[in-house]
Amino acid sequence: MAAALRRELEGTTLRGGYRLGPPIGRGGTGVVHAATRLGDGKAVVVKALRAELASDVELRRRLRREGEVARRVFHPGIVPVLDEGTLPDRSPFLVLEAMRGESLAAFVGRRGLLSEPQAAAVGARVASILHSVHRRGYVHRDVKPEHILLDRRPSGNLDVYLLDFGVCAAPTAPPEEREAERARVFGTPAYCSPEQASGEPYLDGRADLFALGVTLFEALSGKRPFRGTTVDALLRRILREDAPRVMLACDHVGIAFDAVVATLLARDPGQRFQSARSAITALGPFVGDRVAVERAIAAEVLVRSSLAQSATAAA
Repeated sequence: MAAALRRELEGTTLRGGYRLGPPIGRGGTGVVHAATRLGDGKAVVVKALRAELASDVELRRRLRREGEVARRVFHPGIVPVLDEGTLPDRSPFLVLEAMRGESLAAFVGRRGLLSEPQAAAVGARVASILHSVHRRGYVHRDVKPEHILLDRRPSGNLDVYLLDFGVCAAPTAPPEEREAERARVFGTPAYCSPEQASGEPYLDGRADLFALGVTLFEALSGKRPFRGTTVDALLRRILREDAPRVMLACDHVGIAFDAVVATLLARDPGQRFQSARSAITALGPFVGDRVAVERAIAAEVLVRSSLAQSATAAA
């Protein structure tokens, strides 16, 4: 565990003048350290690969691609990458804006299921981010509650961020990279679209809309639409079965909102919303007073004084 957390980096100063503090989060491939930018004392976080994965060429490329997305996609829901560089072992690192809110997964787990207006508000905000991502040719491929960060501004308004583009499909990827991905499943299996579950490397933004549907289903009902005793069994169900209706899984979702979630979860991409903008339009009427709903969500977001809350999701 100590090696995975890269404790050897604590106390060192990276190129560009970033003094690393302790590791504060660890994900499947990355580790996040609290850090201070020496030039102005700004608190930031530094994301690097776990030590045992630092020599992996594909993971190095994917971490650099996260920086590419932040440079190319202009949306306030993309966490700014302030700088990037190379560690002494020649693996890359990213310097990111420090975020102190909590993931949608943590929010729902702590304070309970979302209402229709709350789910519609958060869903529309995520769809807005996806619209900008898809316009630049990227597909996130791992939209899920753990990668949606809720934060509260000093004004009391809600901020929503989409984290971790580490497995995104990119228009800048060479054809040989895409072909090498054929028959591999990227993302978190429970949130994969059928086309992802089949190992298709040439996806479009409708795959992310399916994952958004899974996310809303879970935030409303506390359950995921597809389950399996093994990963293979789960993927087979996603490929072969239609998603259940969320209104049958909980009693506070009406037939109209159920239809929106069902459209997001259509097995055939041609039957889903054809763009993130269309999803925003469909979700809008269910929000009601958007400012009031978003401020009510923001008032309940746990904003920590430390960076640890959002660090694991960032990793």
